[in-house]
Amino acid sequence: MAAPLEALLLQVRCLSLSSTRRLLVRCNSALVKSSPVNPRVLPGQSALLSSHVQTFCTTTTRWAEEAKEESTETTEKKQEDAEESQQEDTSLDEDIERRQKWMEMYNSCLPGYGQVFDGIPYNQLPVIHVFANWNNTHATCTDSTGKILAQTTCGKEGFKNAKKATSVAAEVTGQSIATKALDLGITNVRLVLRGIGPGRQPIVKGVQMGGVNIVSITDGTRFSATGPRPRKARRI
Repeated sequence: MAAPLEALLLQVRCLSLSSTRRLLVRCNSALVKSSPVNPRVLPGQSALLSSHVQTFCTTTTRWAEEAKEESTETTEKKQEDAEESQQEDTSLDEDIERRQKWMEMYNSCLPGYGQVFDGIPYNQLPVIHVFANWNNTHATCTDSTGKILAQTTCGKEGFKNAKKATSVAAEVTGQSIATKALDLGITNVRLVLRGIGPGRQPIVKGVQMGGVNIVSITDGTRFSATGPRPRKARRI
């Protein structure tokens, strides 16, 4: 019995902690069966075995207590992590509610907020974006989220070169985008104008002539708050 025991002790040195524990528990259970009162065990071996049994029992008991403490610490840590995650979720929900509240306050200041047109709220109406520059006029129809539904320009309507900058071309472009919107089932739109080109006002007239109801007109022309860069100072 001593030779296998020595072999087990040699294996313990090259095993991991968990494997060592399992090996010692198995060896302990095997040695308990071979108690000193067993007549098959010699007196010299009985003392050896009893000392090893005592050592193994002490070791396994200590490791069992350590494992219990580790499991307790792990449980406490999991509870703390769960509480922290719950607090983070609560703070995140509060942040979302605060942002929604501010968005409602901001939208309530917009024109037409709370009104419904043919069963569609104002903030969900499609939008016709108009960009009027000095050489051309662009018109794009989008839904309330910004997805492009239809678009056209004076150049696409057949006008070339300098004729694209005329008011007639802008009016025809407005009628064209209105027709495309009606084909999509859109009857009420919001109009957003950008730019100061010659087709700025005629395209609004063209959209109205096309049969689309303009609910609101917004000026989205961009401008610089500080103005253009000044000229280089003259050196004397």
